[in-house]
Amino acid sequence: MQVDAETRYTLDDLWDFPDDGQRRELIDGVLYVTPAPRSRHQRVVGWLTHRFAAWVEEHGGDVFPTVNVDLDEGTHFEPDVAFVRPGRPVGDVLSLLEPPDLVIEVSSPSTKRYDLGVKRDRYGKEGAGEFWFVDLDTDTILVSVLAGRAYAEPAAYRRGDRIAVGVAPGLRIDVDDILGAR
Repeated sequence: MQVDAETRYTLDDLWDFPDDGQRRELIDGVLYVTPAPRSRHQRVVGWLTHRFAAWVEEHGGDVFPTVNVDLDEGTHFEPDVAFVRPGRPVGDVLSLLEPPDLVIEVSSPSTKRYDLGVKRDRYGKEGAGEFWFVDLDTDTILVSVLAGRAYAEPAAYRRGDRIAVGVAPGLRIDVDDILGAR
C-alpha cells in the first residue's frame, strides 16, 4: 500500500485520478492507494455479497460489493462489502454519504494494519454498527460491534463457528462457507 501523508486531498482530487485499477481511499485528506485484490479475496467478496443479497431479497435493505462511502470532504472509503439495513433508503447514488450498517473488509497483504487500524476506528466513530475483518492468512473473522462511538473488542470466529449478523436479524453465516468460497 502506498500512503501520501504529505499532501491533503479532497473528494474532488480523488475523482481526477485515472481509472487504472488501483483502489484509492482517503482518511482525513490522507491518500491510501492499494493494488487490485487477488482472486481468493474476490471470491470471498462475491460469496458474501451473494449471501447478503439473498437476505435482502426477503427482508429489504441493500448490499454492495465495493461501493463509494464518502463521510466528509476528506474521507472516502471503498469497503469490500457494505450492507444497509431495511428502512434506510439509498437510491441511485454515486456514493453513500453515511456509513453502512455493516462493513466487511477482506484481508489483502498490504492493507491489514490499515483496515484494522484507522479505517475500523473511523467507521466506529461514524456509527457503522458492525465491522468484519476476514483474515485469509489466519482463517479468522474478526467481528467488531459498535458500543457508543467506538467498537468493542472484536470477537474472533474460526472454522466450525457460525456468525449471527446483528444488523440482519435471523441471518447466520458459517465461517467455513466464507473461507471456502468458490
